[in-house]
Amino acid sequence: MTIAEELEVEHRSIDTRLADFVASLEAGEVRATSYRDSAGELRQHIYLEEQWLFPPLREIGLIPPVLVMLREHGELWGTLETIDRLLDAASPDLDALREACGRLGEQLDAHNQKEEAIIYRAAVEQLDPQTQESVAMALADETMPARWRCQLAP
Repeated sequence: MTIAEELEVEHRSIDTRLADFVASLEAGEVRATSYRDSAGELRQHIYLEEQWLFPPLREIGLIPPVLVMLREHGELWGTLETIDRLLDAASPDLDALREACGRLGEQLDAHNQKEEAIIYRAAVEQLDPQTQESVAMALADETMPARWRCQLAP
């Protein structure tokens, strides 16, 4: 599998877990584990991109698209933190959770479309094989430092 394909699989997994959580909200339940799994995977995904994928793409001149992705990562991170706060409340507000999850879903849809079409394509087509291998190894490791935050987190 190419690094683009691996990252796209992660996108689908994150989307599926988030959809499971939203479905629980629609049923009047709060299955926080579904959300926390999705959010953890998304944070890990953002970490891997910002630490391993984006730097070599910047080096080959893909600065404007990478900056857009960093800005959007910050927006996603802020929405994740909003949902975290709502879930940590003694009585989570289901309407507020639905709204925040809807916003997160919209952000992810728009972000993933651009990322897959521009960033991932460039990674496969423009990065040298050695750099692609380094990124693939980092993806396989999946170790995010505790308390790591994306570069443009609010």
